[in-house]
Amino acid sequence: MIPGIGPTLGVSTITLIILAQNTWLSLKVLIACIILQQIQDNLIAPRVIQGIMNLKPVVVFFSLLVGAGLAGLLGVFISIPIGGIVVALLEFEEMKSDI
Repeated sequence: MIPGIGPTLGVSTITLIILAQNTWLSLKVLIACIILQQIQDNLIAPRVIQGIMNLKPVVVFFSLLVGAGLAGLLGVFISIPIGGIVVALLEFEEMKSDI
């Protein structure tokens, strides 16, 4: 649960600390953190996972959506490895049918 909750707790803590000092600055920090987190989660992480697991970003997003819909938080954690297994099995069947 730490990868999902950690950034939220960090941003919340920093925003509350800065809020005590300067309201406008805390709003700017909150917006900047949300934008950076979205860039990391939606652009960088899928490309890293694609390189490691040899999956296309569309497969990663689809796996995450299906995993979250079927099994909630646990589904999010196990969806990408299961998606990798499904893609590997489909590629194996494709190679098998070519022979």
